Amino acid sequence: MKVKVIERRGDFLRLEIEGEGHTLCNLLQTLLLQDDRVEIAGYHKPHPLMDKTILYVRTKGGTSPEEVLERAAERGRETAEEFYSLFEKEVASQKAS
Repeated sequence: MKVKVIERRGDFLRLEIEGEGHTLCNLLQTLLLQDDRVEIAGYHKPHPLMDKTILYVRTKGGTSPEEVLERAAERGRETAEEFYSLFEKEVASQKAS
């Protein structure tokens, strides 16, 4: 995965993410929109055959877009770790039965 800042001005950030598609960007968009400091968040793929996705976020109240994006990524990691832990326990309990 490669990340490139395409546009950064004030409360707005647009990134090009190479090597990722809907899965990661939809998760980030969902997590960003759960943050009260985010005014808008979204993504799009410029072309279905291109391996690039554009993610954008606009914040409100003087919060930096990098800050909310970092927090969204952290919450995504925490959710994935929680799921993995619960999944491991369930698989172990099924093997024990």
